[in-house]
Amino acid sequence: AEPLHQGKAGNLMKAATLLTAAGAAGSLLAGRSRAVAALSGCALLAGSVCTRFGIVEAGIASALDPKYTVVPQRERLNRGERVRYQA
Repeated sequence: AEPLHQGKAGNLMKAATLLTAAGAAGSLLAGRSRAVAALSGCALLAGSVCTRFGIVEAGIASALDPKYTVVPQRERLNRGERVRYQA
């Protein structure tokens, strides 16, 4: 979960949390105001977009960092586990 909280992915996930909270609060407090409801919807949409791109960025960062790819593979080989192939 480290890549989700650091760098570009971390910033996107923080923005997603703030936008989602603001959108939820706005939708609860909007009452019959169409403008506030529209802004709340936009904030919720932006929060969703930030979450999606944050997860993608974290996946890319995780795939590029040998700490998350090579090291676990070597540890499994050193323990004598068989290599698993999925076709």
